[in-house]
Amino acid sequence: MNLEVIRRNRWAKRGVWAASAVLALWLVGWVAVPPLVKSQMIKAAREQLGRQVSIGAVDFRPWTLEVTVSDVAVLSQDGSTEQLRIKRIYIDAELESLLRLAPVVNAVSIDEPVVKLTHLGGGRYDIDDILVRLSQPSARPAQDPARFALYNLAVSGGSLDFIDKAVGKTQRVRDLNLSLPFLSNLDSQREVKVEPRLALTVNGSRFDSAAAATPFTRSRKTDASLKFSKFDLRPFLGYVPAAIPVKVQSALLDIDLKLAFEQSPRLAVKISGIVQAGGVKVTDLQGRDLLAFDSVRLALDDLRPFERMVRLSDVQLVGPHVELSRDQSGRLNLSGLEPASREPAASMPGKGAPVKTQASDAWKVTLAKLAVRGGSVKWSDATTSPKADMTLRELVVDASGLALPMAQPMLFNGLATLDGKQPGRLGFGGSATDQAATATLTVTALPLTAAAPYLANFLHPSLSGSVSGELGVLWKTPDVPGHTQDLQLSVKQLSLDKLALSEGKAPLAAVQKIELADAVFDLPRRGATIGKLVISQPKVPVQRGDDRRWMFERWLKPALAGAPANAQPQSPWTLAIADMALSGGNVQFQDLSGSRPVNVDITALQVQAKNLSLDGKKASPLSVSARVAAGHADPGRLDFRGALALAPLTAVGQVNAVGLPLHAFEPYFGDALNIEILRADAGFKGRVRYAQSANGPVIRVIGDAALEDFKANSVPLQGSAAARGLQAPEELLSWRALSLRGLDVSMAPGTSTLVDVKETGLSDFFARIVISETGRINLQDVVKASVPAGTSSTMAATATSTATAVVASAATSTVTASATPPIISFGPVTLVNGKVRFSDRFVRPNYSADLSGLNGKLSAFASTPPQGTVQLADIELRGRAEGTASLEVLGKINPLAKPLALDIKGKVRDLELAPLSPYAIKYAGHGIERGKLSLDVAYVVKPDGQLTASNKLVLNQLSFGEPVAGAPTSLPVKLAVALLADRNGVIDIDLPVSGSLNDPQFSLGPVIFKVIVNLIVKAITAPFSLLAGAFGGGGDELSIVSFPPGTAVLEPEAQKGLDKVAKALADRPALRMTVNGTASLEVERDAVKRERLRQLVQAERRRENVIAGGTSTAVMGPGDAEYPALLKEVYRRADIKKPRNMIGMAKDIPPAEMEALLLANVAVTDDVVRELAVQRGVAVRDYLVSKQLPPERLFLGAAKAGPPEAKWSPSAELNLATQ
Repeated sequence: MNLEVIRRNRWAKRGVWAASAVLALWLVGWVAVPPLVKSQMIKAAREQLGRQVSIGAVDFRPWTLEVTVSDVAVLSQDGSTEQLRIKRIYIDAELESLLRLAPVVNAVSIDEPVVKLTHLGGGRYDIDDILVRLSQPSARPAQDPARFALYNLAVSGGSLDFIDKAVGKTQRVRDLNLSLPFLSNLDSQREVKVEPRLALTVNGSRFDSAAAATPFTRSRKTDASLKFSKFDLRPFLGYVPAAIPVKVQSALLDIDLKLAFEQSPRLAVKISGIVQAGGVKVTDLQGRDLLAFDSVRLALDDLRPFERMVRLSDVQLVGPHVELSRDQSGRLNLSGLEPASREPAASMPGKGAPVKTQASDAWKVTLAKLAVRGGSVKWSDATTSPKADMTLRELVVDASGLALPMAQPMLFNGLATLDGKQPGRLGFGGSATDQAATATLTVTALPLTAAAPYLANFLHPSLSGSVSGELGVLWKTPDVPGHTQDLQLSVKQLSLDKLALSEGKAPLAAVQKIELADAVFDLPRRGATIGKLVISQPKVPVQRGDDRRWMFERWLKPALAGAPANAQPQSPWTLAIADMALSGGNVQFQDLSGSRPVNVDITALQVQAKNLSLDGKKASPLSVSARVAAGHADPGRLDFRGALALAPLTAVGQVNAVGLPLHAFEPYFGDALNIEILRADAGFKGRVRYAQSANGPVIRVIGDAALEDFKANSVPLQGSAAARGLQAPEELLSWRALSLRGLDVSMAPGTSTLVDVKETGLSDFFARIVISETGRINLQDVVKASVPAGTSSTMAATATSTATAVVASAATSTVTASATPPIISFGPVTLVNGKVRFSDRFVRPNYSADLSGLNGKLSAFASTPPQGTVQLADIELRGRAEGTASLEVLGKINPLAKPLALDIKGKVRDLELAPLSPYAIKYAGHGIERGKLSLDVAYVVKPDGQLTASNKLVLNQLSFGEPVAGAPTSLPVKLAVALLADRNGVIDIDLPVSGSLNDPQFSLGPVIFKVIVNLIVKAITAPFSLLAGAFGGGGDELSIVSFPPGTAVLEPEAQKGLDKVAKALADRPALRMTVNGTASLEVERDAVKRERLRQLVQAERRRENVIAGGTSTAVMGPGDAEYPALLKEVYRRADIKKPRNMIGMAKDIPPAEMEALLLANVAVTDDVVRELAVQRGVAVRDYLVSKQLPPERLFLGAAKAGPPEAKWSPSAELNLATQ
């Protein structure tokens, strides 16, 4: 029925025929099109590509316009391998294509395409032949772009192998999937968005993307998304251009970006999204590490490259590791990353296009937030020796508000740990622009050993310790061009703990802690202010070696060779410290630069200062206290409370010093001395002031000074000094205490130094006085410089001058020599319990004596008295000599007076003389067996230098021994003693001396010594002069008894002299006398004749007296009236030749002629003269016997009748000797 209907209906018939035609057409197309298409496709492909192309099968379904092409293959150029293989190509066309006269494809599917691409090197690829063919210009004229509409384009399961023979790597793309839902340029569909999608796996990393675009509209607006996940960049690193100065060793890239593109009205590209990289490692071209991080994440809010604008909301770096280094030449590893300097290429702007300025080309970058977590920075520096290596770990940084250009300050903060055995922590924060910045830095237990390699450029020893604190930095560009920029470093609080300098394992210096607070350092202006500085327990050696270099000179290295020779001079730094404190200090001072080392330990050092500044114009309160020790003695104490100014240097304050070891500093001034100071503890309590002026220092010292426990030894002398000085060290000077109370010292340039001491005390002192083998006193060589020194004549005077010299030396030691002599005044001086040990090595055997128990006082005296006249001080000194003899010195003296003036009396009582036997042996040749000495001396020295001295010695029971064999001299000391001693054995000698001290030839000691020696010598030369005191005058003349010529009769004058001699001999029973009569024939010839005539006349008188009945003994000499008669009788009786008369009888002649004849006939021979000499001796002896002198002490010596000496007169000689 249905067929019938069709037959009857014309339109139905037509429909059937039409359907049949279509079916026939479909059938023809289904059967004929596939082989036709296959052959044409192979032909066209071969023509276009120039390669062998094969197609497995073609399936065409005309009823649906679907075409399927299977197993498409394109061989390589040599035909050995497949270049391209596509498993299936499916195309679903629409009948709408007929209506639109343009291809309208509903779907295109390409399944499992496989591409192999080979890079042959040198920029050549195995598809270069295809590219060359495709690049040939078409012979057909240019036409409008073909119109089409494409829906549902899909590529699935694709793969690509990129074989790069140049780098030896193969890149593999798998699971390539591309979907393009719609793409059309038909007019009706240009505004329809195209949303393609691409996904693939590259070397195992997944990539995905999506987009929405209208590519055929005028604006070509496109929105796209791009995603990478764990995209490994390593396989592609070989394609990085060699000009890039770094190598990326590894990186995994994650990208999730959105891109918006629009060409109208102007080209605009906007990118946003997330870019993240992980496992990044970058090295330099030599393979050295530069940068690595675990991950970096950039959150792009807006990136517009054509507008040069970037806005990031967040940047996160996790585990960044930065390797920074500097080689030996000082070149940073990052410096190689800088692009080569070149001029920018000139752009060719279009006609009429404005030339862009540099400002318009500048990028604008904003970053809302930056975060760094777990970072590290490693620094290596080969410019130091040893090489510097340090690492910052656990780096955390947060920043916000970053922008370029910086319109607003960015804020930042962070933390880090400095790696090491004792890790240190750092924290920082602040804000900054390109014009100003403020920052704070917090450090906690940061080890200073990290800076050791850099300090090694300047320091030989190594520095250890740690630093903690909070610091700030302020930087600001100048508001006015050309002005200095501001750069300030502030320290809120800084602590340096356990600082130590060491050389190897040997410690050099240490500080327990240094604290700094409220400090500001203005670097451009070179100024610093410190609110508080505290130094705790510093232990510092202050040393100077035998090369005269201080320890810091040895610690510091010489300036680097590259340092500029002539640096630009800069203004000095200014420094102000509001509060400074040092506690628990320990300083070991050692100086080896001198002949002897100086070692002083300063402990418990405390320093307090306020408002201290380097310019020092204003005095700053200062207090210093310490304990000072040297050797094993207890340390002394030093305390200062006052003020200090540095410009000019001024110090004023109260000083309290007790027991300071002055002896430790003896090597500094000991070279001027020939003594070794073993101990000297100095003390002072009072006020001092020191001010430096242009002309010199101004000094004022007021207080009480002391020098206690002083001990000094002599030292062996060298060279010529040794020949006359001390040879072996021995104790020289010592005392328990020397106190100067009320000391006032004033010094100023151009004026005399003033020294005033109210009261001085010296107790328990000792002095060693030695006369050397050359006769020089040891105290003369105490000072090496040639200093005039007087010596006292007695041990008492020596003790007094020694004590006074000690006091004066202590006072004048504080005075600096000036052009004008100092004015020194002393109040009362007290000496307590002194001792002097005296030794004389000049004599053999040596002699020693001790003065002990010396106590005394000296009243006030001055070098320049106010009245202008010499002011003598009362001196009183008492003690004992050799423990038995008393010693006393009284009088007036001024040790400082110039010229010297004094009036002193000294007494020594009952000094045992036996210890002085060495002197007696040396100078007299006899030792002293016993005896005592009492001495009274008096010295008066006038200001004009005139000396009047009185020396009264009383020797009691002095007894000398026998002559000593080999003694230098032998004097008749026994005779001298016998001459000088009275009947009680006492010798009383008075030795007055006078002279002028201004006479360089005058010296008191030698004068007194000469007088004493002369006394002894006179025992031989003029013994009677020693009896002058007993004679009541006279002296040597009493040793001669005069006689009238020719006689042996003592005249009254001669008897008087013999009376004196008799008395002296009676008082000196140890003496005996020898009388020697003298006569001379030549001189006394006539006198003997007259004496013979006188005797004849006298005999005639006695004869007549006897005849008259008288006696012969009572006859007196004849008178003038009797003489002529007696002469005539003698003449008559004389048997001589006489004048006679005519009868031969003797004529009477005048008395004168009778005398002449008688005298002419007296015979005078030598025997007569000798007999006369004997008679004269007898006459003297008999006279002395008549004065009750024992005859056994009187002897007649041989008569002397020889030729007379000049100025001889008739006499008898008296000679004394001991019994």
